[in-house]
Amino acid sequence: RFRFRFRCGAAAQPIVGDAFKEMERMRSQGDRFDLVIVDPPSMANKKAHIEKAVRAYEKLASIAAGLLRPNGTLVFASCSAKISAQVFEDAIRNGVRKAGGRLQIFEKTGHAFDHPVIFDQGSYLKCVYAKLATTQ
Repeated sequence: RFRFRFRCGAAAQPIVGDAFKEMERMRSQGDRFDLVIVDPPSMANKKAHIEKAVRAYEKLASIAAGLLRPNGTLVFASCSAKISAQVFEDAIRNGVRKAGGRLQIFEKTGHAFDHPVIFDQGSYLKCVYAKLATTQ
């Protein structure tokens, strides 16, 4: 298992707004972080939403990669039942690649053992933990 260590007293400031716009604003201002967590709401409640959701995941991953310092950590979660774990991971990789980065995934998680998956779309929780390595 992995552990994150945070400095005591580290400042955090909540930002309220459209995630795409706010993250893009921070990126254009030159803000960079050691850790970026992306945990959007479900984006594909219907099969017809899958393509749009995948594009949104790619865009979020691209923006998030631009907010990370080299070797920074990206944590990206999804609760979209219609998106498979592989499609989700591919979307994140594609988005980061478009931003000029490369992911080194070191952990993938889903449901806890006390949350049994008993139907096809029951494994809707997905989370990828990765380091960002620049490709340039």
